[in-house]
Amino acid sequence: MLVCLLILLACLAVKLLFKRGMRLRAVRARGKDRGAVATVRTPLTTTDEAQRSAEVTGLPRALMRTSGPLPAILVVLGVVGWLCWRVLVSRHHVLDTWIVWTFDVLFVVVAVQLVLAGFEGRVIGRGEVYRVAVLVPLYNEDPDVVVRMLSALLNQSSPPTEIHVVDDGSTQCAYVAQRDWFIRQAAVARIYATWQRTANEGKRHAQIHGFRKIRDADLFVTVDSDSMLDSEALHEIVQPFSDPRVMSVAGVILAINNRENLLARVTDVIFVGQQLIDRSFMSRLGSVMVNSGGLAAYRCSILAENIETYMNESYLGRHVEFSDDSLLTLFALLHGRTVQQPSAFAFAWMPDRWSHHYRQQERWFRGSFIRGLWRIRFLPVLSWGWWRQVTGWMQVWLVISLFVYLVLWRPLVVGDGIPPAALLVPLAIGLAQGSRYIAVWRSDTTGSERCVSLILSPAATLWSALILRPLRVWGMVTSGKMGWNTRQQVEVTSQ
Repeated sequence: MLVCLLILLACLAVKLLFKRGMRLRAVRARGKDRGAVATVRTPLTTTDEAQRSAEVTGLPRALMRTSGPLPAILVVLGVVGWLCWRVLVSRHHVLDTWIVWTFDVLFVVVAVQLVLAGFEGRVIGRGEVYRVAVLVPLYNEDPDVVVRMLSALLNQSSPPTEIHVVDDGSTQCAYVAQRDWFIRQAAVARIYATWQRTANEGKRHAQIHGFRKIRDADLFVTVDSDSMLDSEALHEIVQPFSDPRVMSVAGVILAINNRENLLARVTDVIFVGQQLIDRSFMSRLGSVMVNSGGLAAYRCSILAENIETYMNESYLGRHVEFSDDSLLTLFALLHGRTVQQPSAFAFAWMPDRWSHHYRQQERWFRGSFIRGLWRIRFLPVLSWGWWRQVTGWMQVWLVISLFVYLVLWRPLVVGDGIPPAALLVPLAIGLAQGSRYIAVWRSDTTGSERCVSLILSPAATLWSALILRPLRVWGMVTSGKMGWNTRQQVEVTSQ
């Protein structure tokens, strides 16, 4: 608890004393018509219709199905199990008091997150028509992946008004055939499209090159070069903007290669679980902390007013190129609400080799720590985002402390052995989070395959605890290292 207090004091010190560097300020949008945006918990269409659509287009589809009473049932079962466990440890004194109270806090946090996330619904707007521009930065991507990504953009039920592709100096392919095909198809679809090739300056500069090509748009959507949008993705992701306070909307990213091997399956379970638990929870509070670059929408004013800051971010005197998605989300959060649309899906190729997975996670954790400092520094102290960041760092410390004490210190030094709760509690949390994963219907996986992924959710929890949390700490320690760790050759293919 002393360390948690020190973390809080350190965050307050950063807030009060650290004034140099970026100039950002909170300017909250205020909308008069706050009750205009409704949510429903019914799917956009039927699974049969979505399956037929996938077969016709050759592109995958996804639907968020209602969870029904499952979240509430899991919480009730969890409460019963927690009470039984509390009685057991109280009678036999098998655990230290601080450990029991720490488990209590973690249980309450997970239960609240699960309930609020489980009853998240898709937002239905008021029928506004938005001019949407899509920005696609491209670097050393498999040409077949690029074609599938662009085909998905061109086959949207609500097509964008503009698409701007920027090849950031790829060294493995010139994409001449892909560019010519895309420009022709966009013209047929009456979509204004550009394709630029620039010197290699990084993803942010590529996005800005595309942003400056926008002729007339209300919103811009970020898409990664390996993302395939569900055919309803753009239609769905603009709906929350009916609320004038909403500045950005996050989509949900699914791994298209989740059946490739065990690492890909576990990564998909972890990533989707994070989106449909933690991000869904924060969306209910209007304070999504980070959008995924594979599918996110913003009001154009958010980037227009912050271009210089976006392109020239620095940390410890070094230029920052990664963590672009979280910086855009921070811009949006400083101006209003940031939410998630659970019915807007994109499919992306996730790492299926350890080396690729390691570089991705290391980059994410370094960026996460830097962005956490910016949130502490610029978000209001009385905002949900500020306290989520503080408690997030506390949670990392508590979980690591529990692991070291229960799994290493007790058996090796004290000689008491590893208590069953050290394994059972994380596994139970993993199963609870996995319940949200199987709520997503996909045209490219069967029900039995989704159940296999649910069974693997405890393995995903152990992977997070044993591998990713230490890597997160390593990312904090080495946050001053600005290497992008990006691919110098094609790493994922459509095969």
